[in-house]
Amino acid sequence: MPDFIWEGNINTSICDQLLNYYDNCTIVPKLSFQASPTQEMVQGHFRGHGKTSTDLHLHMILSHNEGCLKYYFDELSRCITEYMEEYTWSGGMESVISDGFNIQRYQPGEGYTLWHYERTNGELSKRFLAWMTYLTDNPDGGTEWLHQEKYVAGKKGKTVIWPAEWTHTHRGRVDEKLEKTIITGWIDLI
Repeated sequence: MPDFIWEGNINTSICDQLLNYYDNCTIVPKLSFQASPTQEMVQGHFRGHGKTSTDLHLHMILSHNEGCLKYYFDELSRCITEYMEEYTWSGGMESVISDGFNIQRYQPGEGYTLWHYERTNGELSKRFLAWMTYLTDNPDGGTEWLHQEKYVAGKKGKTVIWPAEWTHTHRGRVDEKLEKTIITGWIDLI
């Protein structure tokens, strides 16, 4: 039985370019998140943050002028096509890569440890699939899916695509020794 969690790869030189972009970006400020000591579930999502990270919240329009983002989204589009070829029914609805995406950095001991899923109420209800690429090697700092009992180790260039629904509740594992950086976003229904 398939778990609908697809794994592919992006060229690691693009990952290096994205790491350089994150480190040197001055167009938008980096936002820091600190996990709340307590979270409460309200209407299908948690109040409070379940992650500690420093993020760049970016918009797809930047890929028109930033070569590394253009190259990345060209490669991601290839991965999405492969996903939809493997799971043919997933391509039956019109969808598009969401305009918003994030590059997230976790220092050693930081992470997104709260079980969560990507599609909830309101604006987030358009989310169809989620995608993520590891920009660094983190064998102990990957992602685990609750119901599928699956763990994907963080490997530079590894790209994962999965359904945004509650069926694919997931969380990150904390790497206590190494810095971890990912690029992540969504595919929305039109």
